Amino acid sequence: MTHDQGMLNRTPVVREAHASDLHAVADVLATAFDADPLMRFIVPADGYRRRVATLFAFEAALSPAWVAVDDGRVTGAALWAPPGHRPSPLALLRHSPKVVRTFGSRMLTAARLFRIVEQAHPKTPPHWYLQTLGAAEQGRGIGGALLRDGLARVDAAGLPAYLESSAPGNVPIYERYGFRVTGEIALPGGPSLVPMWREPVGASD
Repeated sequence: MTHDQGMLNRTPVVREAHASDLHAVADVLATAFDADPLMRFIVPADGYRRRVATLFAFEAALSPAWVAVDDGRVTGAALWAPPGHRPSPLALLRHSPKVVRTFGSRMLTAARLFRIVEQAHPKTPPHWYLQTLGAAEQGRGIGGALLRDGLARVDAAGLPAYLESSAPGNVPIYERYGFRVTGEIALPGGPSLVPMWREPVGASD
């Protein structure tokens, strides 16, 4: 799921996230996903912001993350999973209470929908997966800087990239960065996601 609130204009500094950035990453992504259709569908409205921040803290603890930093402050984050990345069962067990706290009575619904998304995820060829991208402020080029940084890494490895956009308005933005729509992931009773695939720049046709 990706959601961005500003991919234009200024270019912040992007670096790999540190363990000490975890809470800032969770907070900035909770801000970015405040109106996200998928999050609003599967996360209970009661304590929504707190629940979503808890979810992103869980995800950021298990997935490689990069952050955009402005004057020492984290203003955006991207979770990029390299080919074959799988969190250890021990790590999943340790963090699983956070997931339960996030979804509460919606836990079974969330699990069913995430299973559908996982089944739609391409298994081959090896690729980088842009799991989450978000910026807390609009119009400052934060999302664009994070995306360019990640795609430079992907292109250097000569590998494709994949994402699911949970915000339809972001699809044209990702298309400008070389992604193409590959279909639709319809979630029963909820919104649809747009899967997108990008071949590495310089790859042979």
